[in-house]
Amino acid sequence: MERVLNRLIYTLMLSLLVMIILFCNFLSYRFENIQYFLTIILFNILFITLFFQLYCKLIQKIITLTCGNVICLLWSIFFQNISNTGYHIFGNSFSILYNIIYPILTMIWVVPFWSLSLSFLPKPLNQKEVSK
Repeated sequence: MERVLNRLIYTLMLSLLVMIILFCNFLSYRFENIQYFLTIILFNILFITLFFQLYCKLIQKIITLTCGNVICLLWSIFFQNISNTGYHIFGNSFSILYNIIYPILTMIWVVPFWSLSLSFLPKPLNQKEVSK
């Protein structure tokens, strides 16, 4: 009975985390600019193709992906506010400059997040440790 309950809690937790990921994607698409939605989709695709091949529990990977989506959503809201404020103060020239600088600003959160999330995953075993 306890095993069934643990499995149910595990499944509910995974479902909740996946729903948070989908909710972040929906909010990014519905309320933000298309470039923010493309950023979060690209982040998810790269994360899934690279991180899901590593040796680790599925729940750790989903939690890390969920944290990345929430950070991406908050970062895009922050950038949207900067973009709107700059447009109202400086005009259309700020929008042009912002669209040029946006990929660099995106790398400010992507690179540290990827490096920190890699440090949370366990170290891969080498061939000598596997044979022991």
